[in-house]
Amino acid sequence: MSTSADRTYEQQNDSALDALYSKVSSLRSVTIDIHNDSESQRAGLLAQTSDQFDSFSNQLTRTSNHFSRSIVNGARQHRLTLYIVGGFVGLWLLYKLFS
Repeated sequence: MSTSADRTYEQQNDSALDALYSKVSSLRSVTIDIHNDSESQRAGLLAQTSDQFDSFSNQLTRTSNHFSRSIVNGARQHRLTLYIVGGFVGLWLLYKLFS
């Protein structure tokens, strides 16, 4: 009788072990899938963030170049305006002195 009970216990133990192995395999598979998915999302997010920073850097460079050109051109225009106004003031002073 003891051998029959031992066999029954052994079969129950084997079936429980097989069920546990199946659950562990499923859990391992799900864990690997989650890891792979998070790695692919992280890589995509890093690439997207890098592209956005590159775009921002390029736009900032263009803006600063445009600003510096505007400052230089603005100074030239102000200088020309100052010369014209100064010329008129000089001519007006000469007119007032000699009239």
